[in-house]
Amino acid sequence: MVQKKKAKAKPKVAAKAAKPAMAHKKVTVARKVVRKAPVKHAVKVTKSPSARGDGDYTKYSGKFTVRLPKSLHQALVDRAEREGVSLNLFVTNALSRTVASPGKGKK
Repeated sequence: MVQKKKAKAKPKVAAKAAKPAMAHKKVTVARKVVRKAPVKHAVKVTKSPSARGDGDYTKYSGKFTVRLPKSLHQALVDRAEREGVSLNLFVTNALSRTVASPGKGKK
């Protein structure tokens, strides 16, 4: 005859002990907030543009983000459309004219 094994009875869990009366309150500790001064757009200037050579552009991606008023954005888009060029080309040309060295280009 085959005897069946009886399943072991699981011990009953005793009722949870009562929590202390103050357990529901969180203890907060005052912390001193230390804030670092914001870093402004720091630019390390090593040499003048003419001293470092014209071909040293490997560290520049050719991209940057500019925040400007919506009204100026609209005006730039409108002007670029009137001239029949992309906004990117229009802004690039405008910036180039602004920072061009005296004596080069316009007379």
